[in-house]
Amino acid sequence: MHYPPALPVSHPPGQLNPAWIVAALLCFSSSVIGQEIGLSAPVRIESGVSGHIHPALCISTKGTLVATFCKKEFMPHLITRSTDGGKTWSAPMQFPPTDKVAVYPGSLTTLSDGRLLHCWNVWFAPEEKVKSRYVAFSLSSDDGLTWSAPVNLAKNADPKIHSVIRHPIVELSPTSWLLPLADRTVLYNPQTGKETSFGDGTSHGLVPFVRTPAGTLISGKGQRSTDGGKTWQPIKPFPDVSTQGWRHEMMSLNNGWLLASHIIGSGVGGDVIHFVVSRDDGQTWDLEHPVEFYNPGRPIGGRACPRTVEINDATLGTIYYDTDEKQPGGSGVFFRTMKTAGLK
Repeated sequence: MHYPPALPVSHPPGQLNPAWIVAALLCFSSSVIGQEIGLSAPVRIESGVSGHIHPALCISTKGTLVATFCKKEFMPHLITRSTDGGKTWSAPMQFPPTDKVAVYPGSLTTLSDGRLLHCWNVWFAPEEKVKSRYVAFSLSSDDGLTWSAPVNLAKNADPKIHSVIRHPIVELSPTSWLLPLADRTVLYNPQTGKETSFGDGTSHGLVPFVRTPAGTLISGKGQRSTDGGKTWQPIKPFPDVSTQGWRHEMMSLNNGWLLASHIIGSGVGGDVIHFVVSRDDGQTWDLEHPVEFYNPGRPIGGRACPRTVEINDATLGTIYYDTDEKQPGGSGVFFRTMKTAGLK
């Protein structure tokens, strides 16, 4: 929400500063918009954050929200949980499998059998003064309380090429995970550890993928497939979630709608986070009527990197961050809910 500046002491009594009036109107407008789409006040999960801390989020089959993020660049890599729909969160704690490595944040996915999958990116040095990354993952069978020993995915054949994940995997079956990696788009069998090519073999890059309730696959490159990725049809217009694919998101709702982030403004984090909706299985996107999610009335500090889950049929929950130290309470990681009805 916008807050109007204090009336300057030097301003003549009995007159209103035009700038103050404009700011007040903006504040009122933002408040009305928030009420119309059912936005909750942000809940602060963590403070004192900086760097590429990009949060991840999932919701378990029992309704537990689980989030991970880095507090600072590389580490510590933290995990937190909420059992009341995001109203309160456990104190963020070190994610045990990453206590001794430098991390670039990854993704969280709830699998069909109820387990939670957390993927993250490990920094390593293939040679002196050269940094690269590979993906590791761990599984939880108890709503994120404990996690398995990490499993490493294959590094790129050229170790100088970064292999990175930032989006939830798409579980095509218990033995076929669609991995949207920066250096390759592949199928992974978690039982054998083997990778195979996906669809037509195209690498889509570091963009989100979703499978709709109808079974359609939507690629963040602005493409749509109804035959398991063998062929793709372009979607135009389409939200730009590929230019900086690591910061954007795309998800599928139970009612068949699709949601994508749309960040407005130049600079590191932009000025406003919007959501754009598709209501026809990804064929068209309502870019003319974006839904405002976060507008602090200033440039957003950091990359924001919103990640959203469906808490229930009426409510969405989104985690994001803002490193602006001048906001009340300073930099932080936040969570807020939005009524699904606000997307209509």
